[in-house]
Amino acid sequence: MAENDLVLFELRDGVGIVTLNRPDRLNAVNWDLAEATAKLFHELHYNDDVRTIVLTGAGRSFCSGGDVEFLSGEGDRPLPGASDPSRRMPRSQRKTPGGPFVDVTRQIVAVEKPVIAAIHGPAVGAGLAYALACDRRFADSSAKMSAIFTKVGISPDCGVTYFLPRIVGLSNALMMVETAKMFNAEEAKAIGLIDELVPEGKAFEAAFAYASKLAAGPSVAIDMARRFVYKSLNSTLDEMLDYEAVASTMTAATRDFKEGTTAFFEKRKAEFKGY
Repeated sequence: MAENDLVLFELRDGVGIVTLNRPDRLNAVNWDLAEATAKLFHELHYNDDVRTIVLTGAGRSFCSGGDVEFLSGEGDRPLPGASDPSRRMPRSQRKTPGGPFVDVTRQIVAVEKPVIAAIHGPAVGAGLAYALACDRRFADSSAKMSAIFTKVGISPDCGVTYFLPRIVGLSNALMMVETAKMFNAEEAKAIGLIDELVPEGKAFEAAFAYASKLAAGPSVAIDMARRFVYKSLNSTLDEMLDYEAVASTMTAATRDFKEGTTAFFEKRKAEFKGY
């Protein structure tokens, strides 16, 4: 894709690489970047060549959050609550004020494929939300993470309040959204924001290696497992037992299940095809 595209995409051996590409603004999210990213993830849901995804940022940052010009309400696109109420805006935005900004989070989960974050530099505000929405977070020593919203007098958005208590616990989540504390890489790892901390410059390499292992696996079974872990967050045990039984029946019909069981009995490594 062209270098001036707001979000870049590359496919390598079943791994889709999504790169936020506003390096001059530390990949701050404006309307167009959010719209392009949400659209891309929606398309990747239906792309069977893509088995796993790595999400990262160009230049010196993963994502420095929402673009301040947009958040001020003074930009080309009005923001409900911040802009003059008389300004015209899409009807859909009046019903869903976050527009594509929140849809990025929604689409990261809805893509139904493992999404691995490769984090360097700031991952704050909306950038923190997008990182938390990923299945696993690899970060290097330059990473900085914060639920920075209250620092500029706005409440959290883009799903931060959904993911934080599930990842770092209730007390830590409350501390983060109330204080807007900035965590360095070591602190972020200690609190659970980062799953794997690697040397500076190695975050993408580590995230890609992990994603590649998943891409080489039985991806229908992996995707179904991912779906039902999310389903469990708002379901009862009895519901999950039923859901799992249905999923097991579905995955048992795949070629990869046949290959996996055959390889087990033949005491060899399975060669999965992803279907």
